[in-house]
Amino acid sequence: MTAKEGVGGTVSQRIRVLRDRLPPAELAVANSISDNYPMGGLMPVVQLAANAGTSPPTVVRFVRKLGFEGYPEFQEALRQEAQNRLFSPVGSYPDNRDFSGELSAVGQAQHVYLESIRNTFASLSDAEIANAVRLLCAPEHDIVVIGGRFSQVLAQQLYRYLSILRSEVRLSVPDIHSLVDLRPSTVAVVFDFRRYQQTTINWGIEAINKGTKIILVTDQYLSPLASKATALLTASNKGPEPFDSMTAAFALTELLISETARMLGEPARNRLSEFVQRQDDEDRLILKFEPPARDS
Repeated sequence: MTAKEGVGGTVSQRIRVLRDRLPPAELAVANSISDNYPMGGLMPVVQLAANAGTSPPTVVRFVRKLGFEGYPEFQEALRQEAQNRLFSPVGSYPDNRDFSGELSAVGQAQHVYLESIRNTFASLSDAEIANAVRLLCAPEHDIVVIGGRFSQVLAQQLYRYLSILRSEVRLSVPDIHSLVDLRPSTVAVVFDFRRYQQTTINWGIEAINKGTKIILVTDQYLSPLASKATALLTASNKGPEPFDSMTAAFALTELLISETARMLGEPARNRLSEFVQRQDDEDRLILKFEPPARDS
């Protein structure tokens, strides 16, 4: 098996798929890599083994379980991921090519979007989703939703629906003002995608220092906040060039909303019913409104 993404996913995705089935020594290797990802695996095998408190053969055995032929191929995959983190849309700007003999623009877009969604859900586990949903549903938690320059649209989507389903939900930006109101009972849903926003990362670290639990939604290359998150959810950012896509991230966000609604149950249904009733009443008032007659 090669290390190319799409065959087995990124190293982090492969680790997450296997994590629950690893023996303790190999799990220690996985944790050592994840705690400083991807740099945690870009060191000599002897050093990684020492950091994990295990032996070099255990590291090699673990790497092979991930689908790599050996440690060099594993490290090459990590180096490629490190390079991908430095992605610039300028470098992937599409050329003015002729689609004759190939898939059309629509056909190519369909392929890449569907593949992105498939890869996203293949790398998710029920346990990861359940962990995030439990945090979102616990009545003792207030919820703050944070987005970045472009991922703010995902934060707004989650906020608008969560605030219908439960109370104590607010939308914010990663600044000093939003840090002041954080407390140990707060759960912060943080969206941070390539190219990872330093203000978001700094905010997340400060929030964790205040005891706030973090649900991190990021891409397959992982925000630097990944190793510190209470719950980690990843979505593929693959889409038509030149920009990263949020299509799969929207699907993941909508899954969170649906599962939260299901777990909250009847109280959320009643709250939704009142919201819809008030919305209908407002719409009827708009329909009845007659603008004043204009002077002739």
